[in-house]
Amino acid sequence: MADLIKCGRRCHAIGKYKRALTFFTKAMRSCPCSSGTKLDKCTCRNFEKIASQGGSIFKEAVEICPCNVGILFKKCDNPHHIQALDFRAATYEALGKLDQAIKDAEWILELAPRLPDGYLCLGRIARQQKKDEYAWKIYTAGIEASRESAVGSSPKLQELSRAREPLYRRFFTQDPLSLPSELVTQIFSELEYKQLFPCLRVCKEWTRTLTSPLHGQLWRDIIYPTLPNSCPRFDQLKRAVSWAGSGGARSILMLHRSLTPLTSSELTLLLKLSPNLQFFSAWPLPQGCSLPLDVKQWTRLKRVMIQGHNYEFHRVPVDHPGGFPKTFLQNAANSLEHLKFEGIPRQWFNGMTSIPRLHNLKSLEIDHYDRRDYGSSIPFRIFYLCDAFPRLERLHIGRNLPFLDPEPVADWPKWWERLWPHLKVLKFDTWSFGNGPRADDLGDRTRSTLRYLTCLNRGNSLQHIQFRISSPSRNGRCITSDDHDLLPGFDVGQFSEFQNLEYFSLREASIPPDRARNFLYNAVQAKKLTSLDIVFPGESRPADERVVEENIRHLQGYKWLCGAPSIHTLGCYNFRFGLDVEHGEDLSLPRFLASFPSLRTLVICSIRYGLERDRSHEQKVALESLVVAIIRATHLRTIHAVGFGGMIEQQPQLMQVARDHDVELTEDSRTDQWSDDF
Repeated sequence: MADLIKCGRRCHAIGKYKRALTFFTKAMRSCPCSSGTKLDKCTCRNFEKIASQGGSIFKEAVEICPCNVGILFKKCDNPHHIQALDFRAATYEALGKLDQAIKDAEWILELAPRLPDGYLCLGRIARQQKKDEYAWKIYTAGIEASRESAVGSSPKLQELSRAREPLYRRFFTQDPLSLPSELVTQIFSELEYKQLFPCLRVCKEWTRTLTSPLHGQLWRDIIYPTLPNSCPRFDQLKRAVSWAGSGGARSILMLHRSLTPLTSSELTLLLKLSPNLQFFSAWPLPQGCSLPLDVKQWTRLKRVMIQGHNYEFHRVPVDHPGGFPKTFLQNAANSLEHLKFEGIPRQWFNGMTSIPRLHNLKSLEIDHYDRRDYGSSIPFRIFYLCDAFPRLERLHIGRNLPFLDPEPVADWPKWWERLWPHLKVLKFDTWSFGNGPRADDLGDRTRSTLRYLTCLNRGNSLQHIQFRISSPSRNGRCITSDDHDLLPGFDVGQFSEFQNLEYFSLREASIPPDRARNFLYNAVQAKKLTSLDIVFPGESRPADERVVEENIRHLQGYKWLCGAPSIHTLGCYNFRFGLDVEHGEDLSLPRFLASFPSLRTLVICSIRYGLERDRSHEQKVALESLVVAIIRATHLRTIHAVGFGGMIEQQPQLMQVARDHDVELTEDSRTDQWSDDF
């Protein structure tokens, strides 16, 4: 058979097609399956018709036809028999006899339906006939027939996959609802909530399927869009809550100041229909709207994010329409773990009676309104919250609550050992106390409050401290010092160990190195401290030789930190070094950074290299030289060069050095290590 096929291929190559047909036919008849007799092909099958009706080409090829020819027909996977038919079909193609070529291709399919040869041959002819969809179905049937074999297991399977590839995007279309229910839910979960409702208008089958209990997960997160004209109608929302299944919605989110067309009664009804609610957000709460006060059904509500509309939380008494929803939160006290709100009620500045008791609350993010309005100059007694939220782990005080009050100091000795024993994260975002007549005094009291907060539990529960606070006040008080003796005989200094501190950032204030040592030494020795910001002293500008010398002395003061094995992230702010950053006799920044064996991320930010509009050539060269020296001296993986106005990324030579050392050099800010719970 092999010799006959070889002769036929020679004849085909020189254009003697009829002679080639003779050799290929003789090769077919010499196969043991034919017993030397002339073979007939069953003509009952119509693969193209079956494919157009959505039938299985493979199944049709496998089944034995009950006709006289089909009963006598034998399956055969002899490669020479398959080759002879394949080459004969190609010869018929060359002669323009596509009907004969199709018969031979289908014959291969019937002889060996699990091999890719017949599908390749028949698909090729279908492409010549411009029947691309039929060809797509043939190739797909061949791949499915060989599903037990990996695509890369044979060249023919790879060829089959390549042949189908250009047709894939055009013809791989199917009703997504015909897929397994898990995939249907996953596909439609990618849509925005508002986009689900138009899907119900496709057909009745889609409506019935998508609203069935099987896909209740799709309707459990009600998210209001920012544009009011794209909001679902309230009657649609009511039905969607019922489609969500037992327990109703799991999330109701009204975000980004959307002009929410919900009335107080409508919002109350949605909440009552969702006893298994886990996340509620109204940012802001619709004007004059109140939340249910007489219902205690939300036993799974864990997260609440809420903002008062137009200062209403401060102006309106708690639990009144538009006011802070104290009772609503109190009714969810058993499950509520995360609370974020903006707008502190006026009553909170005077006492604890209006504060809900949330004994399971873990994280609190609290902010006020613009500091120019509504009591922003009144210091807030943060320690009142210790009794209301005893298990707090994360406290984040926003930028518009600049003043804190450590009162009532007289009660501290009896409270001290039980105040927030689980506090891990402490953030304070205000960077300026203003210039008013009381600003210095209020600023000092705020620093004292923060210092006392850091000393709770001897500071050993804290893992993350991040303050955006201005430089020390006129009397030199700093939160890392012990000059905060508001209560005689009560020494705050003895409550400072910080053995578990991992992250410390005072990005706006420079700390003397000796005070930083007192504050951080235990965490460094315990190999817990992983991230630290160093702010260099002095005015932001100008950057003269005096500033450079002062920066070098400041860096020398941190010799106690050099080589700390736990440090993997450092931030350096407000610095300026000379041009000779690599060979100076003093401890330079590159040498300092190179001493940390685990350092992988660096943040640099300094206005002392000039503003973008007036940065000199000398300043650009100095900064570029410094960054190059840092890259070469360290094993960094990422450098965040923040606030340089695109100058870093516009230096091709610098960027090439970074690529050569496999360092990502970017002007994007670093993502906070502790992500927001919301």
